[in-house]
Amino acid sequence: MTLELVGAGRRRGSPLTEMQVKESASADSWKFPIDSRDALQRAIGEIEQSYSIAFAPRCGSNYLCELLTLAGIGRPTEYFQYDLPHWKVPDIALAVSNVFQQNTVDGVFGAKVAHDHCAWFQSAIGKITGRNELLGDLLPNHKWLRLVRKDKVAQAMSLYRAQLTQEWLKWQDDSKSNGDIPYDFLAIVACYHTVVTAELAWDVYFSEYGIEPLVVTYEDLAERPHQTVAAIAAYLTLENWRSVEGVDANLRVQRDENTAPLIAQFRQALIDVGRLPD
Repeated sequence: MTLELVGAGRRRGSPLTEMQVKESASADSWKFPIDSRDALQRAIGEIEQSYSIAFAPRCGSNYLCELLTLAGIGRPTEYFQYDLPHWKVPDIALAVSNVFQQNTVDGVFGAKVAHDHCAWFQSAIGKITGRNELLGDLLPNHKWLRLVRKDKVAQAMSLYRAQLTQEWLKWQDDSKSNGDIPYDFLAIVACYHTVVTAELAWDVYFSEYGIEPLVVTYEDLAERPHQTVAAIAAYLTLENWRSVEGVDANLRVQRDENTAPLIAQFRQALIDVGRLPD
């Protein structure tokens, strides 16, 4: 059986197998020394405010994380991606405490979380504490943000391009062009499926547990980054943060002159499904 993982942070287009998930998590070999559990409690005790950003692939989450870091609102990134090296250790409680301790900034801990990363982390914490806890139950004063992209076709096309080129980020000083991107209708449909499945998983999660996150759209973030960050700071009731108005982010938009024609071709292909040949 193959598990389709829709977290953008995998940086690869291929799904993981069940065996690879087990190997990356190494849950059977985990140990929970009392000292490590105490260290975890101390690390959590240093967190005054926490938040998680629920995201799907190619919704602008890296850009948002960069802006929040520049604003001094934590240092969010994908800490709970289970195939990262810091999780491949026998003492998972110590690994979790290290993540919290090393990435809590002025009492604020933030992370961006794909739905499968959330499920993995919650189950890992459950093995440490012996209780079934939600991510928001573990972290002090936790609040959820949800970043969504209204234009799902553009989002799917972005994922298609990233999988094809293996270019997941683009920096401001990177002038390299990807050249022509080949058109593949079925591959783009698969990317669309990945995107909407990830969104559906978050819909179910928030509905199931009665969570109402602050919803931020990619479109608002792109057009009004300073106002978006200010709204997030207000939602988190933070006073000590830095304005990002006029600040140049290191990341840049990846779409180029090839993007619009590909989207137009895909949209027309959808319209023409079932059409009689000329």
